[in-house]
Amino acid sequence: MSYTELIPPEAVLLDLKASSQAEVLEALAERLGQLDPVLSGRREELVRALEERERQGSTASRRVAIPHIKLEGVEKVSVVMAIHREGVDFHALDGDPVHVFFSVVRPLEKADQHLGLLRWIAEIAQHQDFVSFALQARDERQVVDLLSELSPA
Repeated sequence: MSYTELIPPEAVLLDLKASSQAEVLEALAERLGQLDPVLSGRREELVRALEERERQGSTASRRVAIPHIKLEGVEKVSVVMAIHREGVDFHALDGDPVHVFFSVVRPLEKADQHLGLLRWIAEIAQHQDFVSFALQARDERQVVDLLSELSPA
């Protein structure tokens, strides 16, 4: 399975409306719960875990954030992606506002799959045109296509 298969169009929030880091994490948790039945009803737990992860150190840099957690009772990796057109202060390492968010929830085990996924996301995020292309997307399918096009061979 390719990593792009983990991010179908319904996992993309194209026009995220949030004015703070907390609101971004809430929106990501909400979408995760909508997509994965195991995460449904666990919104508060997801938000707390994502907030705790960000307290340990920012996952944001170069206008992209990757808040990621491992959670008990989860058997497969779930990923959502969100695009914020104006950008949000996410306490990025470089101080820049963040426009693209990837949130990853993984099982307590299977670290190899999780680390590979994070590496893949980081490689895409470092592409010089990724954020500007993502901000130009008109629909979720275009975002998924962009991820496929920028995926390392």
